[in-house]
Amino acid sequence: MIAVRSNRVSMNTERTQISTAAPFELGDVKAHCRVMFDDDDWQIAQMADAAAREIEAHCGLALLAQRITVTLGSWCCRIPLPIGPIWTEGLTDHPLTVELIDEAGNVTPHPAGWWIEGDRYPVISLTSMGQGQHLRISYPAGYGTDHASIPADLQLAINDQAAAFYDQRGDTEGPQGLTNAAARIAARHRRVAV
Repeated sequence: MIAVRSNRVSMNTERTQISTAAPFELGDVKAHCRVMFDDDDWQIAQMADAAAREIEAHCGLALLAQRITVTLGSWCCRIPLPIGPIWTEGLTDHPLTVELIDEAGNVTPHPAGWWIEGDRYPVISLTSMGQGQHLRISYPAGYGTDHASIPADLQLAINDQAAAFYDQRGDTEGPQGLTNAAARIAARHRRVAV
């Protein structure tokens, strides 16, 4: 669970995987790491998975299909959702829900209307605030259900970050976080806060 707090709004965000596929092609990652043998496949897969999670966190994205649940302690009628893009193909099986939670923990659907705008950086607009202790919004996000649905530049960023992890394995003094190359590659997908 990711918790985001400020002095104005409290927001808790949870990600639940829908797709069980890997967000990378192991052969592509190995080629990027310049590894021709299979002995390190498990380690490389773990590093590529960690690289994908870093890219997601850096950009505020869901690479593969996930159910995102956002719980707010206070809200207005226009709410930017923290993770995109909306996975429109998944809305049939994983519909967007807007619910109010009262002080006793009872959950009811939001009584007023709402609509969602945007795809990559979704914003939900409520026709009225509703009454409740908390507002919970749940929606499907991601590019699709397999690595082929992820944009090519983000796949390259995953491969580059995984290669850096592989090259620096065991190095406790090396640089932390995204490599400069992976950060630059993923930059166009990152939400800019104003």
